[in-house]
Amino acid sequence: MSTQSRGIIFQQVKYNDKSLIVKIYLEETGLQSFLVKGATNRSSRFKPAHFQPLSLVELVYNHRANKDLQFLNDLMIHVHFTSLYTNMQKSAMILFMNELLIKTVKEHEANPSLFEYLFQSIQWLDLVQEDFLDFHLYFAIELSRHLGFYPKIDEHGKNQVFDLIEGIFKAEFPSHQYYIGLPFSEYFALLCKPNQQTPGQFGFDNHIRRMLLQQIILFYSLHIPGFNDMKSPDVLRMVMG
Repeated sequence: MSTQSRGIIFQQVKYNDKSLIVKIYLEETGLQSFLVKGATNRSSRFKPAHFQPLSLVELVYNHRANKDLQFLNDLMIHVHFTSLYTNMQKSAMILFMNELLIKTVKEHEANPSLFEYLFQSIQWLDLVQEDFLDFHLYFAIELSRHLGFYPKIDEHGKNQVFDLIEGIFKAEFPSHQYYIGLPFSEYFALLCKPNQQTPGQFGFDNHIRRMLLQQIILFYSLHIPGFNDMKSPDVLRMVMG
């Protein structure tokens, strides 16, 4: 049966000299893999440029239940970006966000709230012109809400540390080494209760930004089985300064 759905491009992998396997997160059916035959041919309707990381697309395909690979009938760009791939800082953030999603979002079933969060977040980053340098940190924390291990911010009090294993703020130091101490626990708390009007700007300098990113990645590694090292933070550090 022919199915139409909005989608978010996660990844493209070369299948052979002419074809691609493209992973797309769909509004209707979650993460799906598509074999795109002849994508590198000049005559192909589907070009590699259609499958840039986190492109927002609309597609038609015949969904085959319990099959590893699906086949596209049609695909078009749903939102044409204005700055996401031309602004170096935004491009670096997209690399990080994309890598984080590839490592954490695996379900082959619909998750409307997660899909809408991703769709709106990507559009916001493209359209915003200033005050976005902390957005990747906010994005990662909000993503943890949809993945089921969002920090328990209701228990936060002044001058507390954040236990990365239990996901809570504490007045006393935990007995293990996985915690965020002062003053970075206070900065971390800001990410968990942001001003929704400016989710990309918390006033962090580059040092704070780097330290928080390091702790957020550790937070993910403690809560997502098989979560391993990420490459994109190195790009972020170079671009952000």
